[in-house]
Amino acid sequence: MNNFFKSILVGVFNILPGISGSAFLIVLGLYDKCLLAISNLFKDFKKSITFLLPIALGIAIGTYLFSNVIFYFLNKYPTITSLIFTGLIFGTIPSLIQESTKKGFKEKYLILFFITFSIGIMLLFYKKDTTIYDIDINIRNYILLFTTGILIASSTIIPGISSTVLLSLVGMYGIYINAINTINITILFPIILGFLVGVFIFSKIITKLLNKYYGYTYFAILGFTISTIPALIKTKLVLDQNLIIGLILAIIAFHLTKKSLSIKKE
Repeated sequence: MNNFFKSILVGVFNILPGISGSAFLIVLGLYDKCLLAISNLFKDFKKSITFLLPIALGIAIGTYLFSNVIFYFLNKYPTITSLIFTGLIFGTIPSLIQESTKKGFKEKYLILFFITFSIGIMLLFYKKDTTIYDIDINIRNYILLFTTGILIASSTIIPGISSTVLLSLVGMYGIYINAINTINITILFPIILGFLVGVFIFSKIITKLLNKYYGYTYFAILGFTISTIPALIKTKLVLDQNLIIGLILAIIAFHLTKKSLSIKKE
């Protein structure tokens, strides 16, 4: 039940544009456990499902309950809302660094951090192509749709990777969003299949990397995660009342998040 309530927060973070909810799974100490449960799904089905089900339900409920609220405030008070969430994200960074250095630190880890951070920043500024909304149904495009599902899975498993950017790179974002809005099962079915296969494969890969190269893997993830912070600021910042209020609330959000996470780990 505790994991259920924790995962509701993951669902809330999952709503934010450019932010990966899986990064918050790391902060809550659930990321490694989720990967292990997914990769062992066929070995120990009952145990894995018992662990994963409340987390999946919590994420779904958190996303559903808070999506309209968050998008309302992002549209009505974009500067204040963006800065508050920026403060929340910055508040999680100390916990992310602590998790990354849990098994020691080497200066070599920083190389991977800067590489993934740079890639993440470049992807954020990539000009998105969302103009294509339909696709012909044939074998070749079914393979493309299946691959789209795998790309979405990669962004779900690897914190800091935006599915919006990945799908835009291959020209599938508009098609994917339109299929969801119109509930086009013909297009969604191969995407869902690809997603399920991708989640299982990437969970296996990341689990093995964490077991063999814990520090390198976590610092690579940390680079992607921190690179997503600029995505929260969607409006031009102007020195006015909203900016001042936003900065004050961001500082409060930073300290509250940092303190609550440090208490959780004690």
